[in-house]
Amino acid sequence: MNQELLLKFFNDEPFKSERMCGLTNFVYKVSTAKESVIYRRYTSTFRLFQNREREVRFQQELAQLELAPKVLYSDNLQRIEEYWPYSPVTLSEIKEDYIEVARMLGSFHKLRNRNSFVEIFDTPSIYQWLHNVNLRDEIFDVITDCNCQKLYSTFEQVFSDQNQTFILGLFKDPSFSELPLVIAHNDLNATNFLKDKRLMKYHLIDFEFAGLNYPGYELANFFNEMEWDYTFSEPPYFKIKEGWQEDLKLNFIKEYWKEYANSDEIPKALLRQIEIGGILQNYFWMLIGGLSLKQEQQGIDLVYYVNRRMTNFNKVLNLTQ
Repeated sequence: MNQELLLKFFNDEPFKSERMCGLTNFVYKVSTAKESVIYRRYTSTFRLFQNREREVRFQQELAQLELAPKVLYSDNLQRIEEYWPYSPVTLSEIKEDYIEVARMLGSFHKLRNRNSFVEIFDTPSIYQWLHNVNLRDEIFDVITDCNCQKLYSTFEQVFSDQNQTFILGLFKDPSFSELPLVIAHNDLNATNFLKDKRLMKYHLIDFEFAGLNYPGYELANFFNEMEWDYTFSEPPYFKIKEGWQEDLKLNFIKEYWKEYANSDEIPKALLRQIEIGGILQNYFWMLIGGLSLKQEQQGIDLVYYVNRRMTNFNKVLNLTQ
């Protein structure tokens, strides 16, 4: 944490800091007697997937619509942003409030209709990420540098020619060209939701991975992340919970589509994208787990995390074949 910057920001007032949840940044709540802010120190761990300049620009646009905290200071190493005093939520709360969450997500995806947002992004996120030619070398360099041979065979399987041909071939499915892209958050785990309990309104935070994407991928990512609980203080610091039943997922999709498209008829292409997205998102977060090994502070047991992602990937793959 940059003590000098924060003292300057607070006009030399004393402050205290509290480490918050965060894997892609080091995130702190920093408070004086008068105010609190969020301080983020960036990492370069996920530079293949992130663009910090674009991220800040996107958050600034959202802040103008009161959809994200205001950015108060930013440079290429860190930023300071407004602290939102809303409540973190649990997996069970999101499940109970699924109608409100579905409508919030549908409304968020409609930002695609605003030119100011479209100008920020170009290629669909997951397509761009998984087609990065440097991805394999980057991950094996990390495994070598960290001397983490436990994961070598796992990623040998991940990057096998057969597996790569299959994964990249999924983007040729007709469903991906049948629906317009949306402005997606791309990291819909429970830690990235806040709730204004006074107004019973949900908000999204942390837009490191935001960009254009397929709506079905975003929904698949959301459903899968509703199984991952990161609130545990003992190793491996997360637990896999029971996922949503299919009827609840369908009800969520109906509410989402009604808000997003003003229609009660769910397109078959959306359901197909969700099916394929379940494969792609487990694959992507498995890659994130591998890259995370070089983090100086690791919030979870990453070897276990990667192997669980691989298990989920194979499970979803078997269900869809």
